[in-house]
Amino acid sequence: MTISSTEIATFVDGEHVGPEVTVRGVDALDAAGPDEFAFCIYDDPAYVYESDAGVIVCPSGLDIDENVEGRTLVLVPDPKLAFVKVVNEYFVERPDGRRIHPTAVVEDGATIGDSVIGPQVHVADCVEIGDGCTIRAGAVLGSDGFGFAREASGRLHRQIHQGRVVIEDDVEVGPNASIDRAVFDETVVERGAKISGQVHLAHQVRIGRDTTVAYGSGFSGGATVGARTTIHPHVSVATDVEIGDDAEIGMNAGVLSDVPAGTTVVGTPARPLPDQ
Repeated sequence: MTISSTEIATFVDGEHVGPEVTVRGVDALDAAGPDEFAFCIYDDPAYVYESDAGVIVCPSGLDIDENVEGRTLVLVPDPKLAFVKVVNEYFVERPDGRRIHPTAVVEDGATIGDSVIGPQVHVADCVEIGDGCTIRAGAVLGSDGFGFAREASGRLHRQIHQGRVVIEDDVEVGPNASIDRAVFDETVVERGAKISGQVHLAHQVRIGRDTTVAYGSGFSGGATVGARTTIHPHVSVATDVEIGDDAEIGMNAGVLSDVPAGTTVVGTPARPLPDQ
């Protein structure tokens, strides 16, 4: 695939600076060559000067001095976002239709849209997966949740699980993640959410639209997370806790109580940052 710098600028609604050039690939800023496209998040022009990239997407506030004059730049408010959009549009091949790896297990009764199911994935009969999803290697969707009733003697009896798992459109589930079916209702990952590897969602958990959950995090039964929230690595969320929209949960946090929308919390038990 080849694309000109003016096409890139038009696509991201950016300001084109310098001569028009054509690129054929992408790479990191410090590794890209003259026929490749990169991005820079820094206002310091030294980063641009030291790169050999043919086209660089830079912050709108970049100080263009004599060292970078003559370079081909595209100036935008958010260089990383612009770079990702261009790469996804022009340099990434998207599979058409549904693709299920031959080693994946999909039980009768499961519903899968036009999505990609990776190797060694297990999809139980209670699972519904929408379109545009990617379920990566080793993920388990629809296992019975961790629910028991205890007698006075201490003996445990497993609770029946007859609910579902619903994975809405454009969701990613990382390697070896596990998503349990609900007891009676649904465990839901809403549209556009991204779940990293080794994440566990217990029964009746709901992850909101366009939320990201980093690796190693765990959500106890009934926990809910709002839209566009960022969950950093190794977060633990207690039973029935509600996390609002646009919140941020710091690495290793233990979330034992509700988190209001737009709040950043850290630590165990998780508390808002002092400046909020």
